[in-house]
Amino acid sequence: MKVPYKFLLIAVCFLSIQVSATEKLSVSELLDRYAANQDKLNSLIVKTEERFVIKWSHEPSPDFVRWVTEFRTDGKRTHLKLCIWDDLVAEDAPAPIADAQHQVEIWNGKFYIECYDVPTKIPKEYITRVRVSTDEKHRKSTYLTYTGVPFLGIRYGDYERIDSVFRQADSVSVRDKPEQVGSVACYVIDAKTKSRDYTVWIDPEHGYNIAKADIKVKAGDLFCGRRFKDGESESLSIINIRFEKIDGAWIPMEADLYSTSNRIDRPSVRSTLHHKITQIILYPNHDALGSFVPDIENGTSVRIQEPPGIRYTWHDGKKFVVDKWDNSIKYVPKNWSIQVGVGKPLPQLEGIKLNLSSEQTKDRAILLCFFDMNQRPSRNCIRQLAQKAAALKEKGIIVAAVQTSQVTEKTLNEWIKKYNIPFSAGVITADIEKTRFVWGVRSLPWLILTDKQHIVTAEGFTPPELDKKLGNNNKN
Repeated sequence: MKVPYKFLLIAVCFLSIQVSATEKLSVSELLDRYAANQDKLNSLIVKTEERFVIKWSHEPSPDFVRWVTEFRTDGKRTHLKLCIWDDLVAEDAPAPIADAQHQVEIWNGKFYIECYDVPTKIPKEYITRVRVSTDEKHRKSTYLTYTGVPFLGIRYGDYERIDSVFRQADSVSVRDKPEQVGSVACYVIDAKTKSRDYTVWIDPEHGYNIAKADIKVKAGDLFCGRRFKDGESESLSIINIRFEKIDGAWIPMEADLYSTSNRIDRPSVRSTLHHKITQIILYPNHDALGSFVPDIENGTSVRIQEPPGIRYTWHDGKKFVVDKWDNSIKYVPKNWSIQVGVGKPLPQLEGIKLNLSSEQTKDRAILLCFFDMNQRPSRNCIRQLAQKAAALKEKGIIVAAVQTSQVTEKTLNEWIKKYNIPFSAGVITADIEKTRFVWGVRSLPWLILTDKQHIVTAEGFTPPELDKKLGNNNKN
């Protein structure tokens, strides 16, 4: 059974000058100190273990779940590895690696890559799948997937760190008197936001970390993108936080979390979680370690989210590329790159046999059409350009065309002659798929227009739109 909620907490660094909770500090001052310490933990590698006991109201006995995780971040990129056991017989039962489900989530600055196991019924085994996306919600989702992150800020159902949430709260205040948590007198902050109510205890002796927290979600609040209805609620309590000083920073190494969830569309559930950091490294050399490079087995099925429905097979030596034309994701060999785009100079005609000399194009704009003579829209486009060719030449514009499917030069020349095409037409002599990709040809026919300096000013337009594009050229 999948864990039905997300737990998250916080930790920050140790200040060289400690302040007793008897010193009067404002909310803003406490959040500033909290944020200053928290910002020092932007780059790390941490391994953790989470043990869940989940009791559904309709089940006679609890579920026992265990996660072993590794989380890497440099403040901008993230990499989360999960090993999940969700059907253990007891909280302390052995968890054989062979029985684990696996999940990996990476945000490498450009892409969100999720690699996960899909269980089959017969036989019981797991098939690996990969999902790739550039969507903002997927980029942020790593923080909600990880159930025990004392070093990232309490993000219980939220993408933002708790200090940022408090700065936007409808109301936030510090209680007049400190309260004891363990042996430390802590500041107590109460906050109400549009999504939940918070009470947190700030520990001045351990780097202004949160030593205890209570969070409540009630009817009308927005939680994980869902507006709660009457009779629905969520709560999270974080207690028994144990701190340890590592490399000058106070780290919350262990904590107990208690959660309740009451929904009208499912049974109620009570959960406990013990979170423990087993290893932490601050400021590692992520690039040398390849922290944000996926390690995925060749042959794994890859599903692209944008555009949806596109599938590839994972292979070493390939990479994902975001096409700026439509933000779609392409999976191509690592030595491929899109060289043509608005604002870029037109590349050399390598791999294209086209009778078009530098003398012909000197101080002239170029209108280049990639087409397929076997495709009706392409043929119509070439004929429309042929009708405009004389007028375009008078305006200082050279027209040329490139056939993109496999045909002989003889066949192409006969077709050009038959339809009286008055401009040069050539063929691709290199790898057709690679050439189309390099030139940014997303569909056929594909028009590319440059100015007199051969800088691309427009691409992917239709012949009826040509006059408008030429007008933009003149403005530039």
